[in-house]
Amino acid sequence: MILGKNTPFFALASLLILLSSCQEVIELDLNEGEAQRLVVNGWMTDQPGRQEVQLSLTTSYFFNEEPPTVSDAIVTVSDGTDTWTFAEEAPGTYRPSTDVVGEAGKTYTLNIDYDGETYQASATLRASNPMDSIYVRFFDPEEEFGFPADPYYSVRLWTEEPAGEGDAYLWYTFVNGFGIRDTLRELTLVEDSFYDGAMIEDLEIDFVDIGTEAVTGDTLRLEQWNIGLESYEVLTSILNQTDFQGGLFDAPPANVQTNLSNGALGLWGAASIVEKSTVITE
Repeated sequence: MILGKNTPFFALASLLILLSSCQEVIELDLNEGEAQRLVVNGWMTDQPGRQEVQLSLTTSYFFNEEPPTVSDAIVTVSDGTDTWTFAEEAPGTYRPSTDVVGEAGKTYTLNIDYDGETYQASATLRASNPMDSIYVRFFDPEEEFGFPADPYYSVRLWTEEPAGEGDAYLWYTFVNGFGIRDTLRELTLVEDSFYDGAMIEDLEIDFVDIGTEAVTGDTLRLEQWNIGLESYEVLTSILNQTDFQGGLFDAPPANVQTNLSNGALGLWGAASIVEKSTVITE
C-alpha cells in the first residue's frame, strides 16, 4: 500500500492495527530466581596456602550490587588418590582444612554439592619454567618513539619457554609486597604456540606508573603462573565477551567458555608458580 494525503482514514487505521499486532514479546533471562547459576573461581597451585575456591551466584543485569556469595556448599578436591575437603573460611570462600600443595603432572578434580546439584571440573597442573631474570627500566615513549606520553617503569623478562605446546602464562606484579593488578583485564596472558621452546629476551611483561605505583628503591616482584591452555582459553573467552568489546574486530557474541559441568560458570584451574624480585634503580 502506498500512503498519501488521499488515503482513506479507515485504511490508515487498519494498517496501524496490523502493525501493532505484529509486535513480538521477548522474554529476557535476567539470571533471577530459578535462572540463577553458580559461578566458580578456583585454583590448585604448587604453592602452600594458595589453594582456594570462591563461589557466588549470577545476578540480574539490573542488580547493581556485589553478586551474592554461596554458603553451605560441600567442596572437595581429589587427585585420584587423595581427597581434600575445602571448608568455608569467609562468605563464599573455601580453603582446604589441611595443608595441601599441588604437584606438576597431576590432575585435580573439583566437586561441588550445592542446593541439591553437583558440579565438577578437572585441571592438570603443568610445571612452570623458571624465570632467568627480570629488570625494571625507566621508559619514555616520547624519547623512544617520538609521540608524547608519560614515562613509566617497564617490567622486562628473560626466560626460556620449555618445548612442547600446551603451556600458557599469566603474570602478577607486586610492589613492596602489594599487588598492583586486581582485575583480569590488567593481567598479561599468553599461550605458547608462537613461543614454544624459544628463548625470550627483554620482553615487556608489565608497565608500572611512576610515582603512583612505584618509585626508585621499591622492590618489585613478578609472579609467573603456568595455567595451561584450557584455563587460558576460558579466561580469554571471558575477556572477549566483556572487556574486548566496542571495536571493529570484536569477537561475535557467544556464551562464555567454562570447564565446569551442569551449567556452572567460571573456572577451576591448576597452576605452577615461580617468582623473581628486583629493586627499581632508575
